[in-house]
Amino acid sequence: MNKTYDEIISVVRGDINNLESYITGDNFFAEAVLKSLILAPAKRIRSVIAFLFLRAYGLEISEKQLNLQCAVELAHTASLIHDDIIDKSEKRRGTYTLNSIYGDKYAVLAGDFTLTVAFNKIISLNNNSITEDFLKVFSEMVKGEISQLISKGKIPVLDEYMQKTRQKTAGLFAVSLKSAAILAGKTELAAGWRDFGYIFGTAFQIKNDLKDLDIDIKDGVYTAPVIFSHDAENITREAIEATKNLINQKLLRLEAFLDNLPQNKFSDALKELLELYKQ
Repeated sequence: MNKTYDEIISVVRGDINNLESYITGDNFFAEAVLKSLILAPAKRIRSVIAFLFLRAYGLEISEKQLNLQCAVELAHTASLIHDDIIDKSEKRRGTYTLNSIYGDKYAVLAGDFTLTVAFNKIISLNNNSITEDFLKVFSEMVKGEISQLISKGKIPVLDEYMQKTRQKTAGLFAVSLKSAAILAGKTELAAGWRDFGYIFGTAFQIKNDLKDLDIDIKDGVYTAPVIFSHDAENITREAIEATKNLINQKLLRLEAFLDNLPQNKFSDALKELLELYKQ
């Protein structure tokens, strides 16, 4: 029987707790509403994977590593705040969104402010390569969102969908892992960790798209099942299976990669994560 997500990540639970303390420890988020938003229950999966990789190699989670993952989590949160405004979402993870409670103006400012804190965290690392990589990823995230807005109501080809997925979601996974390797002085691992992030992040987003299929169709956002069906009003069983196969193909590519990691409870947890996301 597969473990639950919480059971899998228990091996780095202490690191996640430290990360959440770092996120609010410098009083950037003194305002209660922002602090509650930033510390709302979340998977922290980008940071979890980075911590698992570092721990698998016997590397410590330094203050710089924590600041790096703070930046990742805050950038992700900022993107969600802005997505909720664009999509006019009233709830996320069962909680009312900032825009639904305080209006779009406040939410825009909150999202912008959160992103500036993320930038400050990145700059504090004093590494030009990491800074440049993050800037590129942030730019790609915006391009992906613009692409999605422009293509609303249109069924894209699969390559367009995959490119948007890589931009909107996978890039942040990739830069999180690549930067973690660089900060740890393991530059020879950086490219491999980055590629893992891109592939896992893509599978992660496709699975989310499958889960949110009905909502996305209602919003005119057409993802893999619609693409495989060639029709937004008649999603076929074959299209659902094709989407699941697409997810599994991505995850299967990563299994051999994990076999090359040091074998311990942390690499085992990474393997269990892959199993958890398989369809």
